[in-house]
Order: sequence, then C-alpha cells, then structure tokens
Amino acid sequence: MNQLLAALTRDVIGGFNLLTLIGFLVMGVGLTQSRQGRRRAPIAFALMGIGTAMVFAGIYLAQHPA
Repeated sequence: MNQLLAALTRDVIGGFNLLTLIGFLVMGVGLTQSRQGRRRAPIAFALMGIGTAMVFAGIYLAQHPA
C-alpha cells in the first residue's frame, strides 16, 4: 500500500502527480458528460466532485522537498 501511495504521489509533469492528473481527467469526463447530455446532472456533478477531491488529495499528499 505504501508503494502504491508513493507511485501516485511522485511528481510526473511540472509538479503534478498521478493522483492530481487523474483527478483532472475525472473532472473533465464529468464536465463533458454533462455538456453532451449523455448523463444526468447528478452523475456528472458526482464525477466532478470526485475529481476535485482527488486533486486536493494529490496536492495534500504530494512529496514536497524539504
């Protein structure tokens, strides 16, 4: 479990880690589904909320240099 968390919070691109990037991807999917009308609004809002929580978790758990 520790190795998984380390892999998700390692910097990948410009200070972003995998957890943050996946969060942005989930938010984008929720927004796209909402705008195209493929999903009902509560599902799209739930996806955007989950993505936002993942971004905040990625920022909080990031390995900052000492």
